[in-house]
Amino acid sequence: MEQTSVTVVIPCFNYGRFVGEAVASALSQREADVRVVVVDDGSDDGTTPAVCDALAGDRVRVVHQANGGPGSARNTGSALADTTYLVFLDADDTIDPWFVRRLAERIEEGSREAGPPISHAYCQEVLTGQAHGTWRVAEWDPLLLMVTNLHPVTALVRRRCFEEVGGFEASMRGDYEDWDLWLRLSFLGYRGARVAEPLFFWRRHSDDTMVMRAVRSHDETFSRIVERHRERYLRHALDLIRLSNGMLRRFDCNWIDETGYPIPLRYLWTRSERADELEAKEAARLAEESSVREHAAYLKARNDELGREFIDQARQAQDSLRALRDHYESYTVVRLHRAWHRMVSGLPGPLAWIPRQAARALRAISR
Repeated sequence: MEQTSVTVVIPCFNYGRFVGEAVASALSQREADVRVVVVDDGSDDGTTPAVCDALAGDRVRVVHQANGGPGSARNTGSALADTTYLVFLDADDTIDPWFVRRLAERIEEGSREAGPPISHAYCQEVLTGQAHGTWRVAEWDPLLLMVTNLHPVTALVRRRCFEEVGGFEASMRGDYEDWDLWLRLSFLGYRGARVAEPLFFWRRHSDDTMVMRAVRSHDETFSRIVERHRERYLRHALDLIRLSNGMLRRFDCNWIDETGYPIPLRYLWTRSERADELEAKEAARLAEESSVREHAAYLKARNDELGREFIDQARQAQDSLRALRDHYESYTVVRLHRAWHRMVSGLPGPLAWIPRQAARALRAISR
């Protein structure tokens, strides 16, 4: 297989802190002829435009435009491409070094299969940053695609197919514009091909990302998609109703209560809340145990310290008594007194009686 020629289009709005990583991951592709177009989509944070310009080089082109949204920026970058394939990579995401090669192989393999021609290949998505897990994307299904988006925007797309369908709908500013693109390719008779490998890395770096905003406005945006392709949705309406209802049944979500939510789902939420409560209690218990252990360790250390102080004081008292005794023993009268007693003790009993009586008499007189 010859080297795949591909242009990686990277729209960037105020993501100067990430865009360098995205470009580096694009340029690191193995066995692929890669060019990069960074489209600064009217960044206004005071730093991103200059960061983008600093990335320009032999294989990296940087262009600036007024803010038009990610679809518009991708269209701008794609118009500058002359390669066989396109990849749309957001400025805060990255791709594996084998992303292009693996997906291009799948497209080549699919071209020898029976069925509709392949417009693009996609892969599993690894969630990074504040998110965890892997989106193990589904196999291509044109009817299921009308119910839900099947894969992320970062895919390997045949440029001629992209141009034939007219690119992204620029008016859908971050609102499922990729889903709309896959639908239009499907309606023209093309299909996507799945690669069951985690080769794309989506970064969640805050609680307010474009994807999360799109999810919050899902009902409104999906209604727009249906209206844009009204004739197609009407043509497949009965099949879509059967598919959607069958999915609810398989997922055990077609039994609802007065809240309008599926009963099993509410049960899971309750269990989840209970689990969070138990986890919080366990954390508090462990913290309390840790505090008790720390206090016990402090008391033991303090007790050991006091024990050492008592032993030191006792030794100091013994040393003081020993010094006092030595000083007392150094007196001449004490030495003479002890010598007299030793001499008297050495006399026979009758002879020792006389000096002892004399000593008692002297003590009586001294009083």
